[in-house]
Amino acid sequence: MTLNFLARLAFALVLALPAGAYAESDNFPPLPDRNPSRQPTPARNPAWTEVPAGHPVLPGGAPTVAWTGAQVEAAKADCAKVLASLTLDYETLPPLKEGICGAPAPILLKAIGSDPKVAIEPPATVTCKLAVGLSAWLAKTVQPKARALIGAPVVTLHNATSYACRNRYGGETTPLSEHALANAFDVSEFVFQTGKTVTVLASWPRVAAVPPLPLPNSVRVAIMPSDEHTSSITSISTTSIGHSIVKAIKARPNALLQPPRVAVPPPPAPSLNTESDFVRTVHDDACNIFGTVLGPEANEAHKNHFHLDMKVRRHSAFCE
Repeated sequence: MTLNFLARLAFALVLALPAGAYAESDNFPPLPDRNPSRQPTPARNPAWTEVPAGHPVLPGGAPTVAWTGAQVEAAKADCAKVLASLTLDYETLPPLKEGICGAPAPILLKAIGSDPKVAIEPPATVTCKLAVGLSAWLAKTVQPKARALIGAPVVTLHNATSYACRNRYGGETTPLSEHALANAFDVSEFVFQTGKTVTVLASWPRVAAVPPLPLPNSVRVAIMPSDEHTSSITSISTTSIGHSIVKAIKARPNALLQPPRVAVPPPPAPSLNTESDFVRTVHDDACNIFGTVLGPEANEAHKNHFHLDMKVRRHSAFCE
C-alpha cells in the first residue's frame, strides 16, 4: 500500500462526513470515557466562592467551617477554670464562627470586680483569657494608680472595639487582627467614681519639641577679655576659607584660651499633670499582663486608645 493511496483514502473519508459537522466549533468531539462506572470527582471545597483576580478574600468572606464539638467543650472547660476565682458580670455566648474569625467559647463581658464594679461600656465580646487579663490589669494597676493619682477609682471603661472580623487596620492584605478572634480590647476612656473622665486622646503626655542647641563653631577661637590676654596679642591676621573667616591669634607661649560657654538647659520639672501620669502608667504596666499593648506612640491609628490583646509571643510583650 503506497503513501499516495493512503492520502487519497483519508481525503475520501473527510468528504464522506455530513456537511457542517464541525461548523459551530473548532474543537473535536471528546474521547469516550474508558471507565464509565467511575463516579465524578466532587469539588474539593463546595463552600468556596470564586474571587476575581486582584481581589483578596477578606476574613469574613472565607469559607466558614464550624467549630467541632470537641473544640467547643475544651474551650468551655478552660473558661470555667480560669473564671472561677474572678468577680465578673458576663453572659455566655454561643460558638462564634464567621469565615476564619471567631472563638469557640466567647463571652459578653459587662463588668469586672465589685469594689467598685467597673462597667464595660458597651459590653465586649471577648475570650475568657482576655477577660482574665483585663481583670488583672484593673486590680494590679488601674485601680491603685487611679486612687493614688486621681483620688478615686475607675468605675467605667469605654470599649472602643472588641470583636471585629477584619484584618489589622481593616486592610485587605494585612495579617489577621486579634480582634477577629475576640482576643483584643481597645479602651479609649476611663470614668472615675467622682464623675471625672480621662481620655487617652486628650491626656496622653505630649512633649513639646525643644529646638536643638546650635553646634559649636569650629573656626571661632574665643579668649577671655582680660588685660593679661589682650596685652599678649602681638598681631592678628584674617584669612578667608570659603565662607568662613578664621582669626589667627598669636599669643605668648602657655597662654590658655578658654572654649565658648554653652548654656545647659535645666532638668525637666516633675510632671504636675496627674491625668497624663495616669494614662502613661497604666499603659506601661499593661505590658506586664498582655501580649501586645499599643498606644498613641505606636502609630496614628492608636492615637485615641490603647489596644490590649493576649497574643502569645515568643519572648516578651510587644509594647508601644
